[in-house]
Amino acid sequence: MERTLLCILVLSGVFPPRDTSSLRKRLFNFVDEPKAWADARQHCRDRHTDLAAVNDEEDLGKLSGLIAGDVPRAFLGLYRTWGWTLTDDDDHKEGEEAYWNWGSGEQLKKELHCGSVGEAGQWFATNCSVSLNFTCYDASKTAPSERFSLGPDARNWRDAQSYCRGRYTGLARVRNRAENEQLQKMARGDRVWIGLSGTDWAWSDGAQPSFTPWRPRGPSAAGALGDCAVLVLDSKPLAMSDGDCAEKLPFFCYNDPMRKVLLRLELSADPYADMRAPDVMDSIMKWVEKKLSDKGVTEDVKLSWWKLPEKETKPEEEETEPMELVCFP
Repeated sequence: MERTLLCILVLSGVFPPRDTSSLRKRLFNFVDEPKAWADARQHCRDRHTDLAAVNDEEDLGKLSGLIAGDVPRAFLGLYRTWGWTLTDDDDHKEGEEAYWNWGSGEQLKKELHCGSVGEAGQWFATNCSVSLNFTCYDASKTAPSERFSLGPDARNWRDAQSYCRGRYTGLARVRNRAENEQLQKMARGDRVWIGLSGTDWAWSDGAQPSFTPWRPRGPSAAGALGDCAVLVLDSKPLAMSDGDCAEKLPFFCYNDPMRKVLLRLELSADPYADMRAPDVMDSIMKWVEKKLSDKGVTEDVKLSWWKLPEKETKPEEEETEPMELVCFP
């Protein structure tokens, strides 16, 4: 039996659930170099992890403690984005691949903040107060021809949503090209509402916000002030407000803490097996990924092989196999 010693070096900010309370606290940086929100995000991604995302009051206090001098406002990583309006009856699955069919530049027009489907099947950002016909969908149906229904008349987006939720699941949520083509046929050349809204908020790193200390009541309606969140540093208590993404402000970045963990394992194989064959090494890699996933390490994990230099052997010593090292990320 051939024996190969493997070591797994864990270099990640993602840990099993039992470790998250002590290890997931982020490290923040204040950048006193005014930039527009998009440029600030690129700066953070190039030099850190991303624009700052906060999870609790303790995080807010850390951000405030980084400021020296008179800085009234600074960008955070929260921004207004497009999303489907979902209900408890929706058949949406977490992690489901997203389908988008925007017309050129339309998804940037969140100040209009409701989605419609045009004659050619492309999506448009349309003022929610406009009266259009609309399409509802029934989450219990799977075939596009049965899943969607055309509304009886023209209504604004919110009234159309109320109608659909009272009789079906909601305004149409489009999951793929076939469903989009079905809506296009039903519309018969007219523009119709779908259940897409530009009023949702998300963190720049993709996380959904669970802690949003808006003051005093919440963000303004889309387009009234802006689509990017700022931390108002001269407010008591500390508060967030929505601001203009094009305004140039200082900003906060974050770094996920890193921790090294070295795991060792020994594998045995048939003497005729080539442990260094690409398909064998690929199988071992997938097995290690599965084991890590079973232990709760499920995000941001990348594996690669690294071979330690072979030691020189003395004539009287038996030559041994070199140690292999698996590292990530």
